[in-house]
Amino acid sequence: MERIKTYIDRLDEQLEGGIPKGTVSLICGTPGCMKSSVAYSILYNNAVKEHLRGLYVTFEQEIASLKQQMERLGMAEATDNLTIVDHAMIDQTVGVDMRFELNSIKKAKTYLTDLPDREDYDLLVIDPLNALYTLTTIKNPRKEIYRFFTELRQLNMTSFIISEIHQGDNRFGKYGVEDFLSDAIIHLDYRREKDILERYIGIVKMRYTNHNLQYYPLFYNRTGFTIYTKEEMEF
Repeated sequence: MERIKTYIDRLDEQLEGGIPKGTVSLICGTPGCMKSSVAYSILYNNAVKEHLRGLYVTFEQEIASLKQQMERLGMAEATDNLTIVDHAMIDQTVGVDMRFELNSIKKAKTYLTDLPDREDYDLLVIDPLNALYTLTTIKNPRKEIYRFFTELRQLNMTSFIISEIHQGDNRFGKYGVEDFLSDAIIHLDYRREKDILERYIGIVKMRYTNHNLQYYPLFYNRTGFTIYTKEEMEF
Protein backbone atom coordinates (compact mmCIF):
# COMPACT_ATOMS: atom_id res chain seq x y z
CA MET A 1 0.00 0.00 0.00
CA GLU A 2 1.25 3.45 -0.89
CA ARG A 3 1.75 5.71 2.10
CA ILE A 4 2.13 9.40 2.81
CA LYS A 5 4.96 10.30 5.16
CA THR A 6 4.11 12.43 8.17
CA TYR A 7 7.73 13.61 8.35
CA ILE A 8 7.42 13.43 12.12
CA ASP A 9 10.77 11.92 12.99
CA ARG A 10 10.42 8.30 14.21
CA LEU A 11 6.62 8.26 13.83
CA ASP A 12 6.57 6.94 10.26
CA GLU A 13 8.59 3.95 11.45
CA GLN A 14 5.72 3.16 13.83
CA LEU A 15 3.15 3.41 11.01
CA GLU A 16 4.66 1.01 8.49
CA GLY A 17 5.98 3.97 6.55
CA GLY A 18 3.25 6.56 6.98
CA ILE A 19 -0.45 7.19 6.48
CA PRO A 20 -2.26 5.07 3.85
CA LYS A 21 -2.73 7.02 0.66
CA GLY A 22 -6.29 8.08 -0.15
CA THR A 23 -7.60 7.85 3.42
CA VAL A 24 -9.34 10.43 5.62
CA SER A 25 -7.67 11.17 8.97
CA LEU A 26 -8.88 13.16 11.96
CA ILE A 27 -6.20 15.24 13.67
CA CYS A 28 -7.85 16.10 16.96
CA GLY A 29 -6.98 17.68 20.26
CA THR A 30 -7.52 20.57 22.64
CA PRO A 31 -6.35 24.14 21.95
CA GLY A 32 -2.57 24.55 22.08
CA CYS A 33 -1.71 20.99 21.01
CA MET A 34 -0.30 22.15 17.63
CA LYS A 35 -2.96 20.42 15.54
CA SER A 36 -2.70 22.98 12.74
CA SER A 37 1.09 22.93 12.88
CA VAL A 38 1.21 19.13 12.55
CA ALA A 39 -1.25 19.16 9.64
CA TYR A 40 0.58 21.99 7.87
CA SER A 41 3.91 20.27 8.45
CA ILE A 42 2.67 17.14 6.66
CA LEU A 43 1.59 19.16 3.64
CA TYR A 44 4.66 21.39 3.66
CA ASN A 45 7.23 18.61 3.87
CA ASN A 46 5.50 16.53 1.22
CA ALA A 47 5.33 19.59 -1.03
CA VAL A 48 9.01 20.44 -0.62
CA LYS A 49 10.52 16.94 -0.44
CA GLU A 50 8.10 14.74 -2.38
CA HIS A 51 6.70 17.36 -4.79
CA LEU A 52 3.14 16.42 -3.83
CA ARG A 53 0.54 19.13 -4.26
CA GLY A 54 -1.27 20.13 -1.08
CA LEU A 55 -4.34 22.29 -0.38
CA TYR A 56 -4.80 23.80 3.08
CA VAL A 57 -8.33 25.11 3.75
CA THR A 58 -8.55 27.38 6.79
CA PHE A 59 -11.98 28.41 8.08
CA GLU A 60 -10.86 30.41 11.14
CA GLN A 61 -7.30 31.73 10.91
CA GLU A 62 -6.39 34.39 8.38
CA ILE A 63 -4.04 33.21 5.64
CA ALA A 64 -1.38 35.82 6.43
CA SER A 65 -1.45 34.87 10.12
CA LEU A 66 -1.20 31.16 9.32
CA LYS A 67 1.77 31.70 7.01
CA GLN A 68 3.54 33.86 9.58
CA GLN A 69 2.97 31.23 12.28
CA MET A 70 4.41 28.45 10.13
CA GLU A 71 7.37 30.55 9.00
CA ARG A 72 8.24 31.10 12.67
CA LEU A 73 8.30 27.31 13.02
CA GLY A 74 10.85 27.09 10.22
CA MET A 75 8.49 26.19 7.38
CA ALA A 76 9.40 29.11 5.18
CA GLU A 77 10.81 27.59 2.00
CA ALA A 78 8.93 28.85 -1.05
CA THR A 79 7.00 26.18 -2.96
CA ASP A 80 4.33 26.21 -5.65
CA ASN A 81 3.06 22.85 -4.41
CA LEU A 82 1.23 24.23 -1.36
CA THR A 83 -1.92 26.37 -1.67
CA ILE A 84 -3.89 27.99 1.16
CA VAL A 85 -7.51 29.12 0.82
CA ASP A 86 -10.03 30.49 3.33
CA HIS A 87 -13.82 30.49 3.55
CA ALA A 88 -14.12 33.86 1.78
CA MET A 89 -12.26 32.45 -1.23
CA ILE A 90 -14.54 29.41 -1.20
CA ASP A 91 -17.63 31.67 -1.13
CA GLN A 92 -16.25 33.60 -4.07
CA THR A 93 -15.58 30.43 -6.06
CA VAL A 94 -18.85 28.67 -5.22
CA GLY A 95 -21.01 31.78 -5.30
CA VAL A 96 -23.48 32.75 -2.60
CA ASP A 97 -27.15 33.24 -3.44
CA MET A 98 -28.70 35.27 -0.61
CA ARG A 99 -32.13 33.75 -1.37
CA PHE A 100 -30.83 30.27 -0.65
CA GLU A 101 -27.45 30.19 1.05
CA LEU A 102 -25.85 26.78 1.21
CA ASN A 103 -24.72 25.67 4.66
CA SER A 104 -20.97 25.57 5.19
CA ILE A 105 -20.56 21.82 4.75
CA LYS A 106 -22.46 21.90 1.44
CA LYS A 107 -20.39 24.87 0.24
CA ALA A 108 -17.17 23.06 1.16
CA LYS A 109 -18.41 19.91 -0.64
CA THR A 110 -19.29 21.92 -3.75
CA TYR A 111 -15.89 23.60 -3.76
CA LEU A 112 -13.97 20.36 -3.25
CA THR A 113 -16.06 18.35 -5.71
CA ASP A 114 -15.23 20.86 -8.44
CA LEU A 115 -11.51 20.82 -7.60
CA PRO A 116 -10.46 18.17 -10.16
CA ASP A 117 -11.76 20.43 -12.93
CA ARG A 118 -9.58 23.32 -11.69
CA GLU A 119 -6.55 21.88 -9.91
CA ASP A 120 -5.00 18.50 -9.22
CA TYR A 121 -4.07 18.03 -5.55
CA ASP A 122 -2.62 15.06 -3.68
CA LEU A 123 -3.18 16.18 -0.07
CA LEU A 124 -5.93 18.16 1.65
CA VAL A 125 -6.28 19.73 5.11
CA ILE A 126 -9.54 21.17 6.46
CA ASP A 127 -8.96 23.38 9.52
CA PRO A 128 -11.13 22.95 11.54
CA LEU A 129 -14.18 20.79 10.94
CA ASN A 130 -15.90 22.48 13.89
CA ALA A 131 -16.03 25.78 11.99
CA LEU A 132 -18.25 24.17 9.35
CA TYR A 133 -20.75 23.40 12.10
CA THR A 134 -20.87 26.93 13.47
CA LEU A 135 -20.78 29.13 10.36
CA THR A 136 -24.36 28.19 9.46
CA THR A 137 -27.17 26.04 10.83
CA ILE A 138 -27.07 22.40 9.75
CA LYS A 139 -30.46 20.69 10.00
CA ASN A 140 -29.25 17.09 9.90
CA PRO A 141 -25.56 17.14 10.91
CA ARG A 142 -25.00 13.37 11.11
CA LYS A 143 -26.34 12.87 7.59
CA GLU A 144 -24.35 15.84 6.25
CA ILE A 145 -21.13 14.61 7.89
CA TYR A 146 -21.60 11.12 6.42
CA ARG A 147 -22.00 12.57 2.93
CA PHE A 148 -19.06 14.90 3.47
CA PHE A 149 -16.70 12.06 4.40
CA THR A 150 -17.98 9.94 1.50
CA GLU A 151 -17.29 12.69 -1.01
CA LEU A 152 -13.86 13.34 0.46
CA ARG A 153 -12.89 9.73 -0.32
CA GLN A 154 -14.15 10.10 -3.87
CA LEU A 155 -11.68 12.93 -4.47
CA ASN A 156 -8.80 10.44 -4.44
CA MET A 157 -6.77 12.71 -2.18
CA THR A 158 -5.28 11.96 1.22
CA SER A 159 -7.29 14.15 3.57
CA PHE A 160 -6.63 15.46 7.07
CA ILE A 161 -9.50 17.01 9.03
CA ILE A 162 -8.72 18.98 12.16
CA SER A 163 -11.20 18.41 15.00
CA GLU A 164 -11.23 20.56 18.12
CA ILE A 165 -12.18 18.74 21.32
CA HIS A 166 -12.29 19.60 25.01
CA GLN A 167 -9.97 18.18 27.64
CA GLY A 168 -11.34 14.87 28.87
CA ASP A 169 -13.68 14.27 25.91
CA ASN A 170 -14.20 10.57 25.19
CA ARG A 171 -15.08 11.17 21.55
CA PHE A 172 -13.02 12.85 18.88
CA GLY A 173 -15.71 14.77 17.01
CA LYS A 174 -18.63 16.97 18.02
CA TYR A 175 -21.36 14.59 16.92
CA GLY A 176 -19.67 11.27 17.70
CA VAL A 177 -19.85 9.99 14.12
CA GLU A 178 -16.58 11.50 12.91
CA ASP A 179 -14.67 8.86 14.88
CA PHE A 180 -16.29 6.01 12.96
CA LEU A 181 -16.25 7.65 9.53
CA SER A 182 -12.56 8.49 9.59
CA ASP A 183 -9.92 5.98 8.55
CA ALA A 184 -7.48 7.25 11.18
CA ILE A 185 -7.57 9.22 14.42
CA ILE A 186 -4.41 11.11 15.32
CA HIS A 187 -4.86 12.49 18.84
CA LEU A 188 -2.72 15.29 20.23
CA ASP A 189 -2.80 15.94 23.95
CA TYR A 190 -0.78 17.55 26.70
CA ARG A 191 -0.04 16.73 30.29
CA ARG A 192 1.29 18.84 33.12
CA GLU A 193 4.52 17.47 34.56
CA LYS A 194 5.33 19.64 37.58
CA ASP A 195 5.50 23.13 36.05
CA ILE A 196 5.87 22.07 32.42
CA LEU A 197 3.23 21.21 29.83
CA GLU A 198 4.35 18.27 27.71
CA ARG A 199 2.71 17.48 24.36
CA TYR A 200 1.89 13.92 23.28
CA ILE A 201 0.65 12.29 20.10
CA GLY A 202 -1.18 8.97 19.85
CA ILE A 203 -2.60 6.95 16.98
CA VAL A 204 -6.01 5.90 18.27
CA LYS A 205 -6.80 4.05 15.06
CA MET A 206 -5.43 3.73 11.55
CA ARG A 207 -6.94 1.33 9.07
CA TYR A 208 -4.67 -0.93 7.03
CA THR A 209 -1.84 -0.31 9.53
CA ASN A 210 -0.28 -2.27 12.37
CA HIS A 211 0.47 0.21 15.14
CA ASN A 212 0.54 0.29 18.91
CA LEU A 213 -1.53 2.52 21.17
CA GLN A 214 1.37 4.28 22.85
CA TYR A 215 1.20 8.03 23.34
CA TYR A 216 4.53 9.47 22.26
CA PRO A 217 6.09 12.65 23.67
CA LEU A 218 6.01 15.18 20.83
CA PHE A 219 8.66 17.86 20.39
CA TYR A 220 9.34 20.52 17.80
CA ASN A 221 12.55 22.24 16.85
CA ARG A 222 13.66 24.16 13.78
CA THR A 223 14.13 20.94 11.83
CA GLY A 224 10.59 19.68 12.48
CA PHE A 225 8.56 17.42 14.76
CA THR A 226 9.96 14.35 16.48
CA ILE A 227 8.67 11.72 18.90
CA TYR A 228 10.33 9.43 21.42
CA THR A 229 9.18 5.91 22.15
CA LYS A 230 8.66 4.52 25.65
CA GLU A 231 11.82 2.44 25.30
CA GLU A 232 13.88 5.49 24.35
CA MET A 233 12.49 7.54 27.25
CA GLU A 234 13.27 4.75 29.72
CA PHE A 235 16.79 4.38 28.31
